[in-house]
Amino acid sequence: MNETASQTRTSKAGRAPVAEEHPGTLRPEMPTSVVDLFEKSVARAKDAHEKMASIVEHSAQAFDEAFSCANRGATEYRTKLMDIARTNANAAFDLAREVIEAKSISEMLESTLAHQRRQLELAAAQMKDLTALTQKVVSETTEPLRNGMTEPFKLAS
Repeated sequence: MNETASQTRTSKAGRAPVAEEHPGTLRPEMPTSVVDLFEKSVARAKDAHEKMASIVEHSAQAFDEAFSCANRGATEYRTKLMDIARTNANAAFDLAREVIEAKSISEMLESTLAHQRRQLELAAAQMKDLTALTQKVVSETTEPLRNGMTEPFKLAS
């Protein structure tokens, strides 16, 4: 078995290159049509890669800007909620003061009813303000996404 393995090695090592044994069967060059096809494929792949890189870059910028807008909007919203809470707390303390200062039960009931009316009107106004702020924040946050996502695809096509 050892002899056969050594014979195979020598016969393989003693062989000439295949192209010289069978001239005309294997070409050292590729046909020009294959080379052209390969070059076109590489050019298309490179172009597609550049377009995708541009799209990803624009998208990342759009998401970064949208995140910044959302963060600013959340800060504005939080500030508005704190203002509303402060206003409502002050109104509750005003009611407590009026109830304590009331000289009769009818004055106390009148103060309570007037406070409830003011609070309903105030709550409606506060909800209107919060709704407007929410719409503003959503609009500002989605604007970079809308612009940032459509522009690169227009460039790529």
